[in-house]
Amino acid sequence: MKTVTDEFTGHKSGHVSQAKDSDTVSCQISRFTGLVAAPFTPFLGDGSLNLDVIPEYARFLKQRGVSAAFICGTTGECTSLSISEREAVAEAWLHEPVLPVIVHTGHTTLRDARRLAVHAQECGAVAVAAFAPFFFKPRNPVEMVEWCAAIAEVVPELPFYYYHIPSMTGADMPVAEILECAESRIPNLAGVKYTYEDIDDFETCLRYRDHRFDLLFGRDELLMEGWQHGARGAVGSTYNYASPLYLRILKALENGHPDEARALQDLAISMIDICNSAGVTHLAASKALMGMLGVECGPVRLPLANPTPRQLSAMRDKLEALGFFAPDFGGVVKKTSGAGNITK
Repeated sequence: MKTVTDEFTGHKSGHVSQAKDSDTVSCQISRFTGLVAAPFTPFLGDGSLNLDVIPEYARFLKQRGVSAAFICGTTGECTSLSISEREAVAEAWLHEPVLPVIVHTGHTTLRDARRLAVHAQECGAVAVAAFAPFFFKPRNPVEMVEWCAAIAEVVPELPFYYYHIPSMTGADMPVAEILECAESRIPNLAGVKYTYEDIDDFETCLRYRDHRFDLLFGRDELLMEGWQHGARGAVGSTYNYASPLYLRILKALENGHPDEARALQDLAISMIDICNSAGVTHLAASKALMGMLGVECGPVRLPLANPTPRQLSAMRDKLEALGFFAPDFGGVVKKTSGAGNITK
């Protein structure tokens, strides 16, 4: 089993720290700070896994100030992967890891979600997470907690995060009520990956029991707002390729320059709008964008559509006009010969 070393603490953009109230649970609860990237799952042209890219992908993220990785989530196309593929991806990220790795283990089948959680623990993940099942859905916080508890209980010594993303799961209920029900039911509940726009509910969760839980903010386009309401860790897809920009936002806020942070956040929103208007989903456009930085993540899988060469060219032109390829925005990275070999 891989273990997390001191290399994972005190990272430039954030770190994993132990919660002061960890004696109330059966595991050591970590708090993630800074930017946590939600990586794409690399595929070859035929749609099969391209695991050889992952070691250099991880180094690429670390070099650009990312503090951890949240793998096999929405951005990682988890619902388009088989169980064995998800396990293979986790093994690739956790073999001699250079970043702390949270493994998303959510599934519509409880047995598979539990299997993925146990596998993640065996591989050395620092935490696991799970979203709500999205066909037969929990109807209320009590049912949601029972679902999460059934996954978390198979890894009692590993921090567990509930992944709240109602836009995809349809499970829309106040997370504060989930935490209230879960507090005594799930001893290893560490917190929530909160991917929603309800800032009031987010702040209520953050302040619950004097900041008992770790709340990871999950809306990249609202990072500034999340930070101003108390977030200190954030998980997002655009941190894969625009972490320098987001780190500037956080630095501006830290230095008491909200106007500067607002201008930089607006720049991030413009970048997101360009990807959204590429003619495919934001995920597909963003995954293709990684290739422009030298990290070949390959295509998306059906039912998602890949951008055409013309759409890619138009997107690149708009990003270039926005200043995306400047060193302090997305940065310029050139790929050398060899799969996954990335140099600046």
